[in-house]
Amino acid sequence: MHQSPHFTPDQPPSPSLRSGPQRLCRWRQGAALTLLALAAQLACAESAQDPMALSLEELMNIEVSSVAKKPQRLLDAASAVYVLGREDIRRSGATTLPDLLRLVPGVQVARIDASRFSVSIRGFGNRYSGKLLVLQDGRTLYSPLFSGTYWEVQDVLMDDIERIEVIRGPGGTLWGANAVNGVINIITRQAGETQGVYAQATAGTQERGMALRYGTSLGQSGHLRAYAKLDEHDAQDVTPGVSANDGGHSARLGFRADLKPAAGDSLTVQGDVYDTSARENVQYSTPYPPMTSFVPSAAKYSGSNLMLRWERTRNSDESWHVQSYVDHTALTDLLHHQSVLTFDTEWQHRIRLNPAHEITWGLGYRRVMDEIQGSYTLEATPVRMSTSLYSGFVQDEVRLGDDLQLTLGSKLEHNDFTGFEWQPSARLLWRLSHNDSLWGAVSRAVLTPSRSSRDVQMKRDTLTGVPGLPVPVLVRVEGSQDMVSERLVSTEIGYRSQISKELSVDVSGYYNRYEDLVTVSPGNLRFDPAPVLPMKFGNQMNGHTYGVELSGQWQVNPAWRLKGGYGWQHLRLRATPGSNAVLAFGSEGSSAQNVLQLSSQHRLGNDWELDANLFYMGPLKSIGRRSAFGPSESGRIDGYTRLDLRLGWKPRPGVELNLIGRNLLQRRHQEYIGDDITASQVPRSVLLQATWAY
Repeated sequence: MHQSPHFTPDQPPSPSLRSGPQRLCRWRQGAALTLLALAAQLACAESAQDPMALSLEELMNIEVSSVAKKPQRLLDAASAVYVLGREDIRRSGATTLPDLLRLVPGVQVARIDASRFSVSIRGFGNRYSGKLLVLQDGRTLYSPLFSGTYWEVQDVLMDDIERIEVIRGPGGTLWGANAVNGVINIITRQAGETQGVYAQATAGTQERGMALRYGTSLGQSGHLRAYAKLDEHDAQDVTPGVSANDGGHSARLGFRADLKPAAGDSLTVQGDVYDTSARENVQYSTPYPPMTSFVPSAAKYSGSNLMLRWERTRNSDESWHVQSYVDHTALTDLLHHQSVLTFDTEWQHRIRLNPAHEITWGLGYRRVMDEIQGSYTLEATPVRMSTSLYSGFVQDEVRLGDDLQLTLGSKLEHNDFTGFEWQPSARLLWRLSHNDSLWGAVSRAVLTPSRSSRDVQMKRDTLTGVPGLPVPVLVRVEGSQDMVSERLVSTEIGYRSQISKELSVDVSGYYNRYEDLVTVSPGNLRFDPAPVLPMKFGNQMNGHTYGVELSGQWQVNPAWRLKGGYGWQHLRLRATPGSNAVLAFGSEGSSAQNVLQLSSQHRLGNDWELDANLFYMGPLKSIGRRSAFGPSESGRIDGYTRLDLRLGWKPRPGVELNLIGRNLLQRRHQEYIGDDITASQVPRSVLLQATWAY
């Protein structure tokens, strides 16, 4: 059991981040404004439609590129894909990427504390879960040390995002290992679309920020933009009146240049540099009692990246591109210092051989060099490591008829941990009509072992009251060199239709079979010199999930659009016979079985907008680490309903003011549960945002 978090470690933690300014307004004042806006919405019978908004027919014909690594109509995508467009992003009121992803049906987002999030698709919700591949303009954002994503450092100016494409389901055939349960691809706008000056300022009860962007022409050859962004988050409460010590701040600079060196050629160069600090409570161990407890700490993240992409389009039947990037990240906290340098390059070629066959194929190479300087609590052996990944893929789109298309493909990778891995898929699309499509898919995907499960040893917890032992027993989680890749075989089916000009629906179902899931299991008690219970990483669990996902849009009138999404899933996991292992990251109950989303976008007049987003998340349950001396501990949080409102005003072209209220139905609630990190209460908050473009 955890001890009281009162003792001070050998190194004193950094001083607390300064608290935020006094609240801008009371919640009741914000609620009064939103009620007035709702009354105005009901009174508004006719209004002009926003010229930036797309009709439902245009939305169904929008091009996506993440499913087949080439542009294709959304209606022609044989996958459970959802596109979050510019208008949705602008009207969301979100200031972080995870909050923005709440709008995507099938994506489960849980706020852990003021800076950290858990984002998952089709189960296995956890801060360190690695079954979701996240990319920005083709650059992977996950950490190779645990194959997951540090969401607290993933940031971008919202106005720079062209769209976010979310694939629910495996994408390993094109994107490689770790694209197991889904792919999130953040696609930013070209520099030519962001010319002039853009400024944004936000101030609220929980956060403040500002951003500045400038775009200019490079003559006949192209365009350039550069931006700077600052943000600060106040600490939340772990219980009413008790600070969670989780505030943070971040600073980010970046640029993008798009050039046209010759006809048919395009060259993109972009890069970012950032510095982020986030306070936290971490498990800290000492060789003397109380041995293990949660103590305050400050995590400092920094990084930089530079990417170059060259594309050539010879004609409508052939194109190729080469993309290379270098990415450096560093994290320092009370337990360790980690540094990762990644070099990645890929080449892709698309060619139509004849009217019935279009081939897309490519080659890739990635080199990762990392260093983990540990402490008594956390150790890595070896401290430094370099790994290489070689990959190649091929995909053939076969037209079986005017209305039937079969897509076959596979990716072959070689990594230094498990050797060769193959990830094939077969997808069949049947166009029932111009506005209806039915699709099915069978895919295989893998999640390769990470450094955290192979080479890291962490003193994790303390057990007291063990029979025959008057002193506490230290629980030590130990990596294993015998780790193998997790494997998934997924079967999916879906239907997508634009029923009328005003109504569209999208429904999908899936059955996923998992093998060799990453687990931890207790070993034999030993003395080193104090009593230690080892918990060894392994692959001693199999299981399956199945579920249904439904989403739709309804254009009520030219000024009012409703969107909705519902997801239901069932997860069943079993340890291998004779094993008492538990899932290493998350549990069967760490993702909600039922999730509901409802959104309303209403234009109240030429200058006013009112948007409402309602979310329901079912109850969550976490199973504690199993020991050899007793049953597992478990925790639970009840389901919750969250309402976010945005009232927008455009007093003149280029100027926009937004009043945003979040979590308006409750004073505070908890969204995450797990035994690996302390979660805080998400409070009700109000935010005022102003943007200016010239």
